[in-house]
Amino acid sequence: MFVDATRRRNPKLIEATVELHRAGRIPSNCYVVDVDAVAANARAVSAAASAHGLTAYQMTKQFGRNPVVAHSVARSGIEKVVAVDFEEARVLHRHGLRMGHLGHLVQVPFAELANAVAMEPEVVTVFGFEQAERLAEAARAAGREQPVLVRVVCEGDVYYAAQKGGVPIDELVDVAKRIDALDGIRVGGVTSFPCVLFDEEARELRPTSNLTTIAEAARMLRDAGMDAAIVNAPSASCSATAGMLAEHGATHIEPGSCLTGHTPLHAVTDQPEIPAMVYVSEVTHILGDTVYSLGGGFYPRSRARSALIYGRGKDEPVTARVELDPAEAIDYYGNLYVDDLGAVSVGDTVLYAFRSQVFVSRCFVAVLANVATEPRLLGVFDRAGFPLGDDLLPTTAPLENS
Repeated sequence: MFVDATRRRNPKLIEATVELHRAGRIPSNCYVVDVDAVAANARAVSAAASAHGLTAYQMTKQFGRNPVVAHSVARSGIEKVVAVDFEEARVLHRHGLRMGHLGHLVQVPFAELANAVAMEPEVVTVFGFEQAERLAEAARAAGREQPVLVRVVCEGDVYYAAQKGGVPIDELVDVAKRIDALDGIRVGGVTSFPCVLFDEEARELRPTSNLTTIAEAARMLRDAGMDAAIVNAPSASCSATAGMLAEHGATHIEPGSCLTGHTPLHAVTDQPEIPAMVYVSEVTHILGDTVYSLGGGFYPRSRARSALIYGRGKDEPVTARVELDPAEAIDYYGNLYVDDLGAVSVGDTVLYAFRSQVFVSRCFVAVLANVATEPRLLGVFDRAGFPLGDDLLPTTAPLENS
């Protein structure tokens, strides 16, 4: 999906990745992140958010909750993180990231509420009064008043499978008042997801009805005398959507895919954020007309369309068509199709660029610095952000012949 954009806008990332892979310094089935490009993207998003009065929390799951990358984003202006589930919260907190938002999309388990409060997040999302009641107990025990966001649902809004839950808007004021009356927490605002989606025909990111719902929900709470100032509007947050979201009443955004230059908009138009992550593997075998690459990092909604196959000793890659397996399949391999099978050999490097969700993959993550000048491998990590063994720990040695 992003192969052409990466070749045009960040070709040095491809060059460094292929060289590292050929040298055996990064494994196959590995996402490779240009940390300096991510930092530049974060600065662009942070500036756009500030210009429109928005607060941004960084979403890290797309690049594997990687601490090196997350800290780089934090230094670039997006200081606090959002954890999509509590596993992510534990990882990010352990690595010293400041917590912005917990509980959305995945509610904090009851047994983890004390740990959640101890992380001192700015907000915790609750899907109903029962969750708020248990959170209030944990907050009281810690001597803390914890602001919460209420997830609001409305008939006709957009929800992905396995992501449903919240307070119906016609019950919101009553439930929010009951929550606000609990000692230990207070209602700070509302949220929903997804608030923006890509219109393929118009080639634009456009607001969903969810955004209208939470803007109306915030108005209802204010009219009821509650100080519910936060309207958190995640999905496709980037420089291009900051103004639109602010105009619709949003106060908070959660940039994630844009940090690697990988929203659907970035595949069809050039935006301030550039492509900053690729996926590298190798040809494992050829059967019939299909070239197979080692899998583990594919994502059913990646929309991968093409890949580049780099033969050893060859200057130019072979372009391959990608065919994704059904979502129910385990991605042991990727399926590639080329015009000339004779131009491809087992062991060739395969370079992809597509929308990712590293945290649900079986893959590695390599982080590179100084890609444009003197590439350095900062480390190779697992999908949860933990470094691998001694032979793959961070190094500052430049690549040979770079």
